[in-house]
Amino acid sequence: MLVVNIKSRQYVILLFGLYIMTVLFLSCVDIELLFSGGLIIFQPLIDVSHNLIPLTTIKTYLFNFHSYNFDIWFYNTVGNILLFIPMGALLPILLTKIKKFFFPTVTIIVFFSLTVETVQYASKLGVFDVDDITLNILGGFIGFLIFILFKNWKKSFN
Repeated sequence: MLVVNIKSRQYVILLFGLYIMTVLFLSCVDIELLFSGGLIIFQPLIDVSHNLIPLTTIKTYLFNFHSYNFDIWFYNTVGNILLFIPMGALLPILLTKIKKFFFPTVTIIVFFSLTVETVQYASKLGVFDVDDITLNILGGFIGFLIFILFKNWKKSFN
C-alpha cells in the first residue's frame, strides 16, 4: 500500500480539487477560442449533433484524421485521454483506506465522465459524445497504471 502522510494527502486533495475545476472549465468553453487567445465565453451551442453510438467519433477521427485540423483532431481524441490521466493517478492516493481501489477508481472515473457529458448536454455548453466517455476511461486507466508503476517503483527502493 502506498503510504501518504497527512501533509502530502492535503496537497493531493488540493491538487485533485483544482484538477476537477479545470476539467469542468475546459468542458464548458470553446477550446479553439481559448487557445487562440480569444475571450472566454460560456455560450450555448445551437444545432449540434450529439453522438450516442459508441466508437462513431473515434472511428471518424481515426480513419479521416487528414480531413481535420490537427488541433481539432488532437483535442477530441488524445485530449480526452490526457484529461483523465491525472484522475486515474490521483484517485488511488485519495482512496488509500480501500485495499482494492481499482473498481472504486474506475467507478468514479465513469461517473465523473458521464456527469461532465451530461452537463454539456443539459447546458448546451458542449456536445454529448459517448466516445468521450470511452476515451476518458482509457485516460483514467492509463493514469491508474502510472500510479501502479510508481507504487511498484517506490517499493523496489524500500
